[in-house]
Amino acid sequence: MGRIRKQIGHQNWFGVSVDLVILILGVFLGIQVSNWNQDRLDRAQGKEYRDQLYLDLEANQRDLAFRVHYDGQLLAHAEAALAALDGPAADRPGDFIISAYEASNHIPQPVRRSTYDEVQASGMANFIGDRMLKEHIANYYVGMATMQRLFDNVPAYRDIIRSALPYEVQTQVLKDCPEVLETDEYGSVTPKLADNCRSTLDSLLAQRVAAQLRAIPNLRQALNAVAVDLNQKIWNERKLSEEAERLKQQIRAAAQ
Repeated sequence: MGRIRKQIGHQNWFGVSVDLVILILGVFLGIQVSNWNQDRLDRAQGKEYRDQLYLDLEANQRDLAFRVHYDGQLLAHAEAALAALDGPAADRPGDFIISAYEASNHIPQPVRRSTYDEVQASGMANFIGDRMLKEHIANYYVGMATMQRLFDNVPAYRDIIRSALPYEVQTQVLKDCPEVLETDEYGSVTPKLADNCRSTLDSLLAQRVAAQLRAIPNLRQALNAVAVDLNQKIWNERKLSEEAERLKQQIRAAAQ
């Protein structure tokens, strides 16, 4: 700027023009270099998000596999309880109580989507891939949000059966058919039901409590609704896992 003022003082308009062009060009190049550098940083950040999305999809698949197994166990209990309602009331009442109780279990945690939410909040969605990949990613998480509403559904049966079963009976059921928390190598904690549970309830107590459960109005309809709900959840869990696998393949292709 000092040179320009000096050129103006000497009324050297050609020199003024040259210095202005140099100044403007310098500012322009500085802005361009800054923009290029920011674009490079944004694309590097986009790649990191894409890699993290891939890891999230793998975590989704592990979680969904757990859900399919766990909900499958609940469905088996629901079906066993429905079958018991069709049989003699005195036929293994303790096992009927276990199945009736275990069918009321529910998975409370949501499917992981933290990286995608961070991408959306940071405004980095335009840097995670081309238009088609972004569409596939968005559609996957829209589908997940829709399915999450189903996964969050807790049938009314849960409150019906747990409010009817005496506390001491529920305590014994948890001893006879314990649910344990397992932590995998990634630090994810999931519940697991015991297989082949057998009741140790006193036979007279079991018969009395089983008769009380059988007398609950519309118990069969509520239990049937649980079986339908679990079937839908298992189907959607498998479907979402398939979609996660397809999206993983598309992310791998984008990295090549």
